[in-house]
Amino acid sequence: MATTTITTKTIFEDTDATFMSRIIGDDGDYIKQDDFNGSGTITYTVFKDGTTDSIVNDSLDETAVIFNTLQTSDDRWTVDTTGYNFKTSLAAAVFSGGDGTYRLEVKFVTDDSDQFFVVFKVVTVEIRTS
Repeated sequence: MATTTITTKTIFEDTDATFMSRIIGDDGDYIKQDDFNGSGTITYTVFKDGTTDSIVNDSLDETAVIFNTLQTSDDRWTVDTTGYNFKTSLAAAVFSGGDGTYRLEVKFVTDDSDQFFVVFKVVTVEIRTS
């Protein structure tokens, strides 16, 4: 079974947000682009304030979001010195409500039909200045 964690990220409303994670697949190895380049898929869904109605539901290209080696050169990765192998950014319009809570669920289905998720809790801070 893949690693299961929920990471909390706090952002200002109306700002783009980058999400990073180190993902270990069902086989116990770090996921790689080759795990998804056949029939595999990576999709994401965003929900607001614990509702089951999605705000956004879209797919991601494995070559744009999965790294074949762990990355450590991005200063936004502050978890450890080991690094991450998944990174994606979502547009500000997704998180437009201030002082709100969102849930980002990224669903991975490998070419071998292994399925797992990475979940982020996103807390937005309202900006009162314009």
